[in-house]
Amino acid sequence: MADVTIEELQCELTCPVCLELFRDPVILECGHHFCQVCILQCWEVKADELSSCPKCRKSSGGRLRPNSLLCNVVDSVRRARCMDTASAITGWDSGGPLEEPEEREPGSSMSSLASSTGHWPRLGMDMCEEHEEKLKLYCEDDQLPICLVCGMSRDHKTHNVIPITEAFENYKGKLSIALERVELQTEEATLFQSQTNERILLIKERAGDLEEMVTAEFGRLREFLLEEEERIKVKLQWQKEQKLKQLEEALTETTEQISQMENIADELRLKLTEEENPEQLKGIKDFIGGAQSFFEQPPEVTVDLQSGEFLGPLQYRTWRKMSSIFQPAITAVTLDPNTAYPRLWVSPCCTSVEVGRIQTNLPNNPERFTRYNIVLGSEAFSSGRHYWEVEVGNKTAWGLGVATASVNRKEEISLCPDDGFWTLVLRDNGDGSSEYEACTDSEETMIYPSKPPSRVGVYLDYSSGDVGFYDAGNMAHLFTFYGATFKEPVFPYFNPWPIINGYNREPLTIVTPHWG
Repeated sequence: MADVTIEELQCELTCPVCLELFRDPVILECGHHFCQVCILQCWEVKADELSSCPKCRKSSGGRLRPNSLLCNVVDSVRRARCMDTASAITGWDSGGPLEEPEEREPGSSMSSLASSTGHWPRLGMDMCEEHEEKLKLYCEDDQLPICLVCGMSRDHKTHNVIPITEAFENYKGKLSIALERVELQTEEATLFQSQTNERILLIKERAGDLEEMVTAEFGRLREFLLEEEERIKVKLQWQKEQKLKQLEEALTETTEQISQMENIADELRLKLTEEENPEQLKGIKDFIGGAQSFFEQPPEVTVDLQSGEFLGPLQYRTWRKMSSIFQPAITAVTLDPNTAYPRLWVSPCCTSVEVGRIQTNLPNNPERFTRYNIVLGSEAFSSGRHYWEVEVGNKTAWGLGVATASVNRKEEISLCPDDGFWTLVLRDNGDGSSEYEACTDSEETMIYPSKPPSRVGVYLDYSSGDVGFYDAGNMAHLFTFYGATFKEPVFPYFNPWPIINGYNREPLTIVTPHWG
């Protein structure tokens, strides 16, 4: 019941200006009460309404009379309220009845009340330190909570001041928006973190697979080179042994003949020392003739080890032989005229295509493209690894890649994997510039080669779903589609693109790789 009485009493003891309990209350001639500071501030702000009552507008002549009785009543109510607040917040109990407040002269400071009780619960949190008034306003310019007296002062007179409850609502709304934004960004960051971790795992997995593939490929090359080296060395050793054997046989035979000729020479010397006797002349002609024709030189053995096989273009010949184990093998690709757009002209050997005039005598068979300048290869690939090269020359626009067998050939399509195409294109912007683009599903993927390729290599690994593109001049990588799931055969894709502003007339030509 006491609480109700205090609340009711507070309503009667509230200043109509600051809406707080009176502080140093004064009474005007009209009988209305105000805080001394509040009425002076009002008169200062409204200088044109000299000494009028803010409530009834009657003139008071600027005379203020302190009301000490009302001041003491207000102090008692304020003290009781503070004690109740402290008890509710901290559980503090005075343990006895409230002391009677000391009477004070009008205009004295509230510090006397603080010193008498020793307690100011939460004064620093919601009370103005300068005016000891409740903080009911908020200055948006200074970003500070202020009291009503501060709000009427010169410091804040021109500032944007709003009720503190409105400030709380505004900033709670802004905090909520900021919180939502932070939570959304946190979700995005978490998603990015998860995706990045997945990419890290995929990169490590793919790098491991590629490392194994590189090791295996170079292992095959090393094995081939070692086997080829051993084969050539064995052949060289065989030739050496054959030559040495022939020379050793010739040497043995010559040694035997030398021994025989030395014996004959001894006989000839002996006959020269014998006394002349007619008997010596018998058969002398045959004897001398036999001695002169005794030596038969063995067949000459050359020192030539067929070095042309071991020297000369040895590395080139080995390289050519090594190409037989290259993976992917060079694929012989030809064009299928039955798939060609009616404006395309395919060469008789089916290795070149260019844009020409429309051919009206072509059947509209199901295989033929009738909306775009497309022609497919004749060969369908459903397994293995394949590589072919296309001469693009100085064309300003073209498209290359692969397409599935079931692609739409009669209606509008996009040249991306969702529609069955894995393509790299050079687009003519019509202003003299061109752009390279990989036609991916998600977004434009621009390619920036160090120099425009005049010959493009296309690589297909059907089992792993990879489609790669290379500058065949220096084998620089341009772009690769990874991990496609092919559920049907795919065909080489060619698009010579339309003639634009009189340019782009050159054909697309399938060529044999330089290293094949």
